[in-house]
Amino acid sequence: MATASSGFVYHAWLASAALPPGIISGLLEEYGTPENVRTAFQAGLNKRERIPAAGMKALKENAADEWLAKTEQLLTAHRIRAFTITDDDYPASLLQMEEPPAILFYQGDPQCMTRKNLAMVGSRAASYDGQKAAGRIARELSRKGIGIISGMAGGIDTASHEGCIDGGSPTIAVTGCGLDTVYPSSNVRLRDRILEKGGLLLSEYPPGEKPLGWHFPFRNRIITGLARALIVVEAKIRSGTMTSVQHALNQGKDVFVYPGDPASLYFEGNHRLLREGAMYFTTAADILEDLGWLDNPGIIGQNSGCSGRTQATTPEEEAVLSALQPGRLGFEQIADRSGLSPAALMSTLTMLQIKGMIEALPGKQYQLNNPDSQHDSDPEE
Repeated sequence: MATASSGFVYHAWLASAALPPGIISGLLEEYGTPENVRTAFQAGLNKRERIPAAGMKALKENAADEWLAKTEQLLTAHRIRAFTITDDDYPASLLQMEEPPAILFYQGDPQCMTRKNLAMVGSRAASYDGQKAAGRIARELSRKGIGIISGMAGGIDTASHEGCIDGGSPTIAVTGCGLDTVYPSSNVRLRDRILEKGGLLLSEYPPGEKPLGWHFPFRNRIITGLARALIVVEAKIRSGTMTSVQHALNQGKDVFVYPGDPASLYFEGNHRLLREGAMYFTTAADILEDLGWLDNPGIIGQNSGCSGRTQATTPEEEAVLSALQPGRLGFEQIADRSGLSPAALMSTLTMLQIKGMIEALPGKQYQLNNPDSQHDSDPEE
């Protein structure tokens, strides 16, 4: 594994300007690496109009040797690494998002993202009943080999991470600040447990970036983007949890909602979501059954490889594999050949990637991982 001194400081430099992800992605596609972007910047990229004035100012200030040296020290001290949207190890599931993060910083094991994961979210100022339910559900799922993704905030997030760790599976925390900072500070021990137990911390914010309020609703799209489905444990009607729900719906993800006490203000948002058609559950088995993961030996159990499945298990998966048999195709081409709706197709593609049967390529292209052995039927004409 590379170290910070091999160039992650330039990832931090490029991320420090708070540019829209699309602009950073465009720069990376054109120049290849953050270090190459910096070289181009020094050669006159600052004269181009693609970067907003505020971003240009930040890039210029942070190109100073003092800033780079300080940031590299933070990267090294906290063992922070990074990858970009143009790297081969970028999470395939995030490429389906409307605004995928162009750069992700991480601590821990990035292989956690290849597991079967579910997102769990809820109130920070959560009730005792909500936290107890979150811990129980996360623990039940974790014992079946399912990883939990949350935001390492207080309340439901903390209970979800702790439950996952106690159940024996690694958990993923997506933070709203640089990974050199733990927010809230009371979760230092939780951060340490996540890493000690083989988990992962992720952030699109470079070291030194503070936990600003607007970061959190924006980072929620990553929590849902990495997960097969979203679990809402406890939410008031007006809460950050509802932004996660919206991200999940935009991404075509299933939303499971715990009912909670209908007389409690803490669960008002839950019951509104249930009335609007969210999926009802009370136990982990409910979720696993609805996802088709219950009593499935290829899915249940510790699934660190996540590539053992070699056959389609649903008509939708069969249709997608048949469509891809001739070779690489784009999202719209697969939709035309498979006859699936965009939401159903996105969900099916995600599952096939999790199973290791297909791989996502740049430009929302897909291909079979092993065309010779994964599918036997003739391609659809």
